[in-house]
This record gives sequence, structure tokens and C-alpha cells, in this order.
Amino acid sequence: MFHDLTCLARRLERAQALQNERFNQAAGGRSLPVGGGFAHLRGEAHPLNQALGLIEPITEPELEALEAFLGIPTVLELSPGADPSLWPLLARRGYRLHAFQQLWARSLEGPPAAGSEGLVRQARLDEAGIFNRVVAAGFLERDDWRDPTPPFEVSLEVPDAWGFLAFVDGELAGGGLLGVVEGVALLSGDAVLPRFRARGLQKALIAARLAFARDRACDLACASTAPGTASQRSYEACGFRAAYPKVEMARG
Repeated sequence: MFHDLTCLARRLERAQALQNERFNQAAGGRSLPVGGGFAHLRGEAHPLNQALGLIEPITEPELEALEAFLGIPTVLELSPGADPSLWPLLARRGYRLHAFQQLWARSLEGPPAAGSEGLVRQARLDEAGIFNRVVAAGFLERDDWRDPTPPFEVSLEVPDAWGFLAFVDGELAGGGLLGVVEGVALLSGDAVLPRFRARGLQKALIAARLAFARDRACDLACASTAPGTASQRSYEACGFRAAYPKVEMARG
């Protein structure tokens, strides 16, 4: 499906880096441009402190400046599109493997993804709190979405980004995020409350966001999952195919 891995990785990594930059700025975070991407700092020990989109060569002084900016730990999210000179530099500076991800992609020029049970609609701006709590509840394996305090909140006022909510018989059941950058639809933040799982709700959330992205002239969609998860199976069922693996490298 994907014939030029380097070009694909550069396009998708740029799109992900620019979307994260929008959200980082909306959250009041600080950013350091580096290697064609960004290092994002939300605050001390914040889970989203990391660098991504690193596809251009990086010198050792630039990497040292990135490390000073992010502090400890320094986490880099990397793809096969990274310049080959980065890997020996990371080895010399004591980076270790932190986590794996799998990036999935599909063309939006083919048949649309099939929907499933449940109603999905775009979240209104005044529903940002509801959206953040239901997504947090899904990730925390809780059925009561009113209870958990999200570890961080996503603004629904970021340009070219939208939240979606899923319902079953009028009851809130899950949510997911869509961003659009340079013709790429970025799907993330998928979460379904435990008691509503195994009904195809994630596939319904995926299908709704893809249809929305098609209407905004996107030709490509992507999403990241942990390997071998239910989310991976949902994306494969909606026509996504493995694009390339990603690794998080950490120091400190």
C-alpha cells in the first residue's frame, strides 16, 4: 500500500508534530523547534513532555539543548524517517528503549470505513469538560465518566481539531479526537467506557472521523496504537494498514 516509506514517514511525522504543537501552545506549554519537529514542555514531570517529528539531522549541541529544555527524563518519539545519524548519537549519550508504538495509515480515496452500533457526533465547544472526562474514564478503565480527573485536558478550540462523542441509547459511552494538518487526518484519544466495549463503538468513532476528514479534503489518515491491542484491531477493521513502527527513546 505504501511504496515510499521515507516520504510517508516525513509527511506523517510532520503532521503529528504540527498538531501536537497546536495543542501544546493552546495548553500554555513551551516549545523548542529541533530536527524538523518540536520538543514540547508542559510542566515538570508532565506525561506529554517529549520531542517528536525529528526527521532532519541533529547535532550533538542541539541534542544537548533539547535535553536541557525537557529535563529528566528526556523522551524522544522517533520513526524510521529520522536521519540515520541520530541513532549512534543517542547510543553515545546513553538513551534506552522506553516504549514501542505502531503507526497505522490508510488512504481516504478508497471506500469509506463501515460504521457500527452507536451514535457518534461532534462535541460542542461547551462540552470540552465532558469530552475530557469520558476519554480519561475510558483510559482509566472506569465506567463513571463523571468521577475521574483527567491527567491533562485537551482544548476543543484548537484550529483544525475536533472532539467526537459516542452514545448508546442516549448514554455517553466514549470519545475520540481528530486533527487535520496539510491533508492528513490524525485520529487519536480513542476511549470507550468498559461496559460499552465489544459493540463496535471504536469503529463507529473511527468511521465518523474519517467521513468528517473526507469532507475537509484529506487524502490520508493515520493513528498510533500500542502493538497487539483492541485498538489495533479496530483500526485494521476500518481499512488501516501498518505504516511503520515507532519507538520512544529515553535518557535520565
